[in-house]
Amino acid sequence: MIRFAMAALAVVAASVTVAGTAEAATYYDIRNYQTRQCLSIEGGGSTSNGANAIQWLCNNGPEQAWGWSGHRLVNFKSGKCLSVAGGGSTATGAELIQWTCDGGAEQDWYFTGRHLVNGKSDKFASIANGGSYEEGTKVIQWFDNGGDEQYWFFEAVIIDA
Repeated sequence: MIRFAMAALAVVAASVTVAGTAEAATYYDIRNYQTRQCLSIEGGGSTSNGANAIQWLCNNGPEQAWGWSGHRLVNFKSGKCLSVAGGGSTATGAELIQWTCDGGAEQDWYFTGRHLVNGKSDKFASIANGGSYEEGTKVIQWFDNGGDEQYWFFEAVIIDA
């Protein structure tokens, strides 16, 4: 009986391991602290290079799910990386976009516990227009101004794909 139970446990453990590797990626809603809206991609989740990152009411959609791949944030729907427009412009106010992951420093992001900091520009992901609450407002990079529109938090999500 014990041998049967151990064998059954081994089968369950093996299936959990297989399921674990198939579902290894963890995805997150990245929410702005001020507006409580999610980092999303315009056009209902366009899969095109250059589509703008925007804020939108959190809806558990795949265009709002982001996963870490090293220091890159990868959108679940498009498979593209969060990047900075203009080939990685370091200008204050440059728009955040999605782009095919290519290893560029403009696609590196660091989460400090409150801020998303770009690896090339050292500027913070921020909601445009001083942190507008309007859905569809673009996400840009900006110097640290201490504003709540630059604070983000991550919530793990389950994707219904």
